[in-house]
Amino acid sequence: MDRRRAVLAVLAAIILTGGTATYGVITADRPQVESVETEWGTVTEERTEVETRIGVDEPLVLRAGDAAADVSYTVSANDIVLASERDNRVRFDDAGRAVTVSTWIDNDEIPAWWASHVNRNETTTVRIEPDVVTTYGGIRLPADGVAQERTVRTDLLEPLRTNQTRRFRAYDRTVLVVDETDAEWGTATENRTPIDASATVTNPTGLPVPITEIGYTVRLNGIVVGEGVAADQTVIPADSTRTIDAGAAIDNAELDDWWVTHLRNDETSTLTVEFTATLEYAGIQRTVPLEFLSYDRTFRTDLLGSTDANETESASDRDDQRERVRRPN
Repeated sequence: MDRRRAVLAVLAAIILTGGTATYGVITADRPQVESVETEWGTVTEERTEVETRIGVDEPLVLRAGDAAADVSYTVSANDIVLASERDNRVRFDDAGRAVTVSTWIDNDEIPAWWASHVNRNETTTVRIEPDVVTTYGGIRLPADGVAQERTVRTDLLEPLRTNQTRRFRAYDRTVLVVDETDAEWGTATENRTPIDASATVTNPTGLPVPITEIGYTVRLNGIVVGEGVAADQTVIPADSTRTIDAGAAIDNAELDDWWVTHLRNDETSTLTVEFTATLEYAGIQRTVPLEFLSYDRTFRTDLLGSTDANETESASDRDDQRERVRRPN
């Protein structure tokens, strides 16, 4: 009996030692996400492809296994989920160090993101969260992941915030002296983005300046995204100073068309805001551009790239990443 117990004890020790060693290998060689490279893929009028290459280390479980994994990831902007994908049994590349997955953003999601960008003081935080799970010997091994995060800022109304003195001429004479202009975003919704512009002007003439209407047109990359009447009739009395308020708005339903041009232009756009005034003298109306409220502003977002100095992300090799946008064949 004692001999039998001794044999059983030796066998138990061998089994426990082997099991512990196996567990140690699995623990030590647990996959880790080393890099996340995300770029724009195919862009169509209806949707936008997001391609993500997830780099992992090369642990024993990948070299010994079948080099496949379950992959899921989420791309969000200001906590708005733009893309979410889960792929099972994704094959690693030939080196066994990376998997590539892709998903699609519905371009109808762009107005919600735009509204959040404006309402957060023209700031967007993009977050990409990958999750890689490999299976070895029937054991699921989630990789130690990294979240990629970056912040993008714009300042689209800055040209209107100035106290530069300018002169407004009509009928071959200076009819207004502009002392200051300003602009602020109103509260944006998924349907509409208000722009509240104003100008402090002085009428240096001895006659009142009647403005029957102020109109506006807003374009992004040449696409009209807003137009209408910014202000109704107003009169600037002779030898006096008044503030002209002009309210414009972007129709967010038009932003999905702009989004396509934005990506195909290397995430670069030009915002064009034009105001016009209809003046009336002696019963004669004349529409003239309000150059002191009109301007162009070029901006770049680089939502997935790494060229912005304010970027913060976990994967160090993103520094060399450049987005690429392909038109469909």
